[in-house]
Amino acid sequence: MMMRAPLLSLAVLLVGCGQGADAGRVPRHDGAFDLGRLAQPDGQSGPAAGAPDGGPDRDSTIDRGSSPDQAAEIGASPDLAADMPIGPDLAADTGAAVDLATDAVARGDLAGGDAASGGADDGGCTLADNIPVDRLPVTDFHAYHNQLQIEDYLQAVASALPSMAQYKVLGQSAQGRDLPYLIINATCQASPLAVFTNGTHHGDEPSSTEAVLAIPDYLLRKSTSDASVRSLLETYAFFVLPLVNPDGFALNTRENADGLDINRDYSYPLRSDADSFKTVEARLVKSLQESVGFHAAIAYHSGAQEVLWPWCYTGDATADAGFFTAAGQKTAQAMDFVIFQQSYDDYPTQGEYIDFAYWRSHTLAATFEVSTAKAPSAASLAGVVDSACQGMVAWVQAVSDHDRGSLHALPVMATARRRFPLTAPFDGTNRLE
Repeated sequence: MMMRAPLLSLAVLLVGCGQGADAGRVPRHDGAFDLGRLAQPDGQSGPAAGAPDGGPDRDSTIDRGSSPDQAAEIGASPDLAADMPIGPDLAADTGAAVDLATDAVARGDLAGGDAASGGADDGGCTLADNIPVDRLPVTDFHAYHNQLQIEDYLQAVASALPSMAQYKVLGQSAQGRDLPYLIINATCQASPLAVFTNGTHHGDEPSSTEAVLAIPDYLLRKSTSDASVRSLLETYAFFVLPLVNPDGFALNTRENADGLDINRDYSYPLRSDADSFKTVEARLVKSLQESVGFHAAIAYHSGAQEVLWPWCYTGDATADAGFFTAAGQKTAQAMDFVIFQQSYDDYPTQGEYIDFAYWRSHTLAATFEVSTAKAPSAASLAGVVDSACQGMVAWVQAVSDHDRGSLHALPVMATARRRFPLTAPFDGTNRLE
């Protein structure tokens, strides 16, 4: 088991990397979400002292009092479950509640604009010239972070830049650990297109955790000097979820606490929701996915160096195969990777997040395998993280180019796609996404 680094003071660290029941249905979604539906911060205090891994012996526990059936199934707090703004069919389908509220009003500060000046959805707002990045917590990626450090960092970013960042908890894992995430919205819109980045579907792939954790710092700091990054922040809201599987992360196991692989637990065109979502963690991600309908997404993994896209379950090409191939090539080049291909051409799988997201929400989703080692050495971690951040920017830029009609789609042969060389032989047990 990999040893975790001791708790480090954020103040002294150096700057771092800075589908469902209707099988066959492929609904289109514009990827926009409404900040007016997002619950406002509930006065959460910082992580309580206790187990370093943020385990169930920490002071914060799950209160299932007011909605025991729903809260017990999903791991979400009951007060949030009661306010879930979804119809009964979706509620029954997900069995989940994300911290959304129908009566919440989009905050002018989070939307990045002044309501009095018509900030929300006015299309004419631009990112401030002087983002106070000096207020950001300082961190580096020369050591791995534990769950408490991850939560502290995300909360510190939200506290430093409340006008464009919000800390939230998606729910709790099977063992009661939080799934914390950050929303970065500098678009000046209440309903921007949204991009989802998530890591640690597999708990023994900690470089995926670090790659996602680095995104807020990378985006915000780069936006002050890189016009392309600045443009992406002006266009998209970013949802950053480093820990999909906090129990497996604490146990250093691929599976969750119940021994189930979360990234085989999503529905896809050949498997209904009823036969999927056995894990509370996948149900939580499903709830967020269907509430927001992400325009683009990246699921980070480790164990290889590849850029992959749907489908995973079949060799048939998607309707967006030209985009995926062009975006995959562009992203692989940015990460200095050789392999970019449809995930099925790597090896077939069933129930991956990217298939579910593309099928259910038409999300332009990719899997990034960011390092050949699942847990690369601390000495090489910063390079892995930086590469992963550059790949994220390249993928979202490709999405932006696609939105504007300026991304050149490469020709795709549906029956004889090129299979790019593997970095290592696949023996059926040691991999991957």
